[in-house]
Amino acid sequence: MKSVEDISKIPRTGRIGRFAKIVEKTTGPESFVRIMEKSDEYAKYKPENKANWWNSAIERLVKELGKEKAIEVMRNCGSKCCGQGQRKTAKRLMNESSSMEDFLDKVSSYEVRDGELEYKLINENTIIGKHNRCFCGQVKKSKELFDSKTYCQCSVEFNKQFFEAAFEKPVEVELKQSILNGGDYCEFEIKVIEGEQ
Repeated sequence: MKSVEDISKIPRTGRIGRFAKIVEKTTGPESFVRIMEKSDEYAKYKPENKANWWNSAIERLVKELGKEKAIEVMRNCGSKCCGQGQRKTAKRLMNESSSMEDFLDKVSSYEVRDGELEYKLINENTIIGKHNRCFCGQVKKSKELFDSKTYCQCSVEFNKQFFEAAFEKPVEVELKQSILNGGDYCEFEIKVIEGEQ
């Protein structure tokens, strides 16, 4: 895809389609086509090649939109990844828990293998989340490291939406390290903001 005439070939379904729709709303047609380069072939790619496509697409996204806008796009993706079902699960697990620690234990073992996920309370307002594998189906088979943390802003926003639904309070999430960037695990610092509604 090299020209605006190719816009109709860009996928509009699945995760890549969700990304495409967000990008399209954020930029003009020429940038959109450049960012989504070769996306019309995406469905045919093997998982490793899909991960490579995302790696390149994020580089193009940052080049076309700048780092701040690129992060905003990925956060928008993350807010859609953490859909109504996940938010309901967060609320339900919180309601079924006797304490914050009990809730975090439940979240750490919910629909995952033992040891894959760990959320620990560090102090009354701070949680450290540790993912011992990449949970993103689009990139978990990547054999190449990603240069920036931009892609993983999707997971930052997922955690934000999930914990805000559980606590019914605003939270701030910071990515400390990521497997895609060469970390041994993904680490998120989740801070509950008290006194705001």
